[in-house]
Order: sequence, then C-alpha cells, then structure tokens
Amino acid sequence: MTRASAGQRLAAAMLAALAASRLAAQVTVSVQAGGRYSSALVRDSIVTPFDVRPALAPVVVVTLAAPLQHDWAPVVTVDFSTSTLTRHDADGSSTNLDRVSTLAFTVGVRRRLPAGFTVGAGAGGLKYLPSEDSGIFRQGSGALAGVGALTLGHVLPLGAGRHVSIEARYDLHPFITPALRAEGFDASRLVHRVALTVRTDWGATR
Repeated sequence: MTRASAGQRLAAAMLAALAASRLAAQVTVSVQAGGRYSSALVRDSIVTPFDVRPALAPVVVVTLAAPLQHDWAPVVTVDFSTSTLTRHDADGSSTNLDRVSTLAFTVGVRRRLPAGFTVGAGAGGLKYLPSEDSGIFRQGSGALAGVGALTLGHVLPLGAGRHVSIEARYDLHPFITPALRAEGFDASRLVHRVALTVRTDWGATR
C-alpha cells in the first residue's frame, strides 16, 4: 500500500466518522419495551361461536427520530412482539395454539405538545411470523399487511438528562391468511392493537 492510498483511506475514515457524529447529533434513538393487547384475528359463529386472538404480548420498539425542535419531526419505527395464539369458545373454555410473532415497519411524524406530552402518527407494513405452518397459518401468513399507528407519550419528570417516557401505542391492520380464504373467509378482519411501553432516548435532544 502506497502512502497516497493510505492517506486516502485515513481521510475517508475521518470523513465517515465526522458524518456519523453529525448524524448522531441530529437523530434520537429510542428503545421501548412493554405489553400489548390485540383484538381477535378470527371470529366465527356458523357452527359453534369462537374467536382466535393473541394473548397479552411483550413488545419491543426501536425508533429513529429527528429532534422535536419544529412542529413535526420525521420518525422511523420498527416494532416486534410475540405471543401465543389462544382459541376462546362460547362456553368460556380456551385452548392455547401455536406461537406467532409480528414485525412492523412504519414511517411517520411526531410532535411535542404542552405539559411534556408528545403525539405521533405513522403508516407502513406488518408481517405475521408464525412458529409453525399450522392452523390458520398452515398455508403461510400471506402478503404484507398495511398498518396505521398512533402514539401518545409523556415525559417522566426524572430530572435533566434522564430521557424516560411512558407511551401508549395504537395500531390497526387487516388480517387474513391463505388458509382462511380456503375455508371461505372472503374479507379480511380489522385487528386493533394497544400497547403501553416505557421509552428511553439517546442522541439529540428531544
């Protein structure tokens, strides 16, 4: 390696480090963890009424956001949760089925409100990831579903430098699988999900 090429590589590395430091100064990285409730994925009453829905699920959310120094700041979010599917019958009995996870990616905006509140909205795609190809997922989980999300957060008064918030997340998406279509379910079902999380931030000032 010549001195010229070594110098070029050193200069490139210094420029990359400078760009990364500037990006870090302009972006807030948020990590959230909490629990999620989901409405029924399937409901039927032709023979015996029953529904199938995920049990209460742990959720982890990672967000990249611009500082909230203007009216609206762009936000990119990756959301993951995992749970056991449960069948609930009309007689009150329930049966645990297979485990299923969801992975969602949304792009949206977030805004600061008075009294330490923040509000946000986003849209993107959601994919179901079943642990086994059985039951309502025996022919796979189908195409990527569109998802819309709303958030409402509040910064906890823990003092300067402690960026911890409580955040409520709501999202809505259609659900249907190839196996459900084969069984005669023609229309998708709207699934509502609500999560309560604790959020901590790193990077630029919120």
